[in-house]
Amino acid sequence: GKGFAVVATEIRKLADQSKKSAERINGLVTDIQKATNLTVMVTDEGSKAVDNIVTSMSQITQNNQQISLTAKQQAIATQQVVDAMNTINRGVSETASGITQTKVETRKLSDAAQTLKTVV
Repeated sequence: GKGFAVVATEIRKLADQSKKSAERINGLVTDIQKATNLTVMVTDEGSKAVDNIVTSMSQITQNNQQISLTAKQQAIATQQVVDAMNTINRGVSETASGITQTKVETRKLSDAAQTLKTVV
């Protein structure tokens, strides 16, 4: 009888230790699950942040391309203005030359008229 009681007591102690170990294991598993869930959430947030960065970079690239196109269009427009100004300048020069020539011819006609007037 005494030997059986000792064995039963030892079995109870082992059962209590097993129960405590199982509870600790359950606690560790719960902690691991919480940490895993947190890791999944952080990973999702990181993925969203990377997606936002990629989207922003794409928009920046598009904006840079638009700026480049606008700059090229402005350069073309500026060149057209320069060409138009050069054409106007040539026209003004030709007009000034024509006015000078007309002035010279008018003076010659005036002189000729004076000569005719004197002769007549």
